[in-house]
Amino acid sequence: MIIYGTKSTQLIKETLIDRCPNCGTPNSIEMHVFQKYAHVFWIPFFPIGKTAISQCGHCKQVLKLKEMPASLKTDYENLKLQTKTPVWTFAGAALLAIAITAGVISDRKNDEKNATLILTPKAGDIFEVKTKASQYTLYKVSAIEGDSAIVRINNFETNKISGLADLKSKGDTAYAEDEFAYSKKELKAMLDKGEIIDIDRK
Repeated sequence: MIIYGTKSTQLIKETLIDRCPNCGTPNSIEMHVFQKYAHVFWIPFFPIGKTAISQCGHCKQVLKLKEMPASLKTDYENLKLQTKTPVWTFAGAALLAIAITAGVISDRKNDEKNATLILTPKAGDIFEVKTKASQYTLYKVSAIEGDSAIVRINNFETNKISGLADLKSKGDTAYAEDEFAYSKKELKAMLDKGEIIDIDRK
């Protein structure tokens, strides 16, 4: 469940010389200028404009921006020019950009790691494999013979990548006794095609 919405924070408050449009009292109107922003889980994500309310200190009349007469709207526009959008209202967007950048860098490093490991397989390596049926399973290298890796295939499959952790937890008994040989060239081709999606080496 994602909790999101909008909130406001006050930027400036100023007493105006205008007469109250309701009671006619001069110098009694306070203009409050607010910054509106979108939030996700109460973290400010990005600003969505400014707004204002006015309140007469004498008759207590409160007007929203769209209810104000032209003179008060002009005062609001002048006050708005004096305020800057707070940097913190971009916090969520900045955090998201950082997370995406970190993810891209991490994926790139992982791809580089896998490109090296696939050409130097070792006994005990576990290949995370996406099958032609769009399921996921594990291949475990049991030995290296010449230019080939001898692998055993896990007896189980999962329909989610996250399910591979459960398959790993089942240990060696979850792998079939039959063994298959894959050359380094074949393994690299599987990696390049996205059939091998990750390599786990302890």
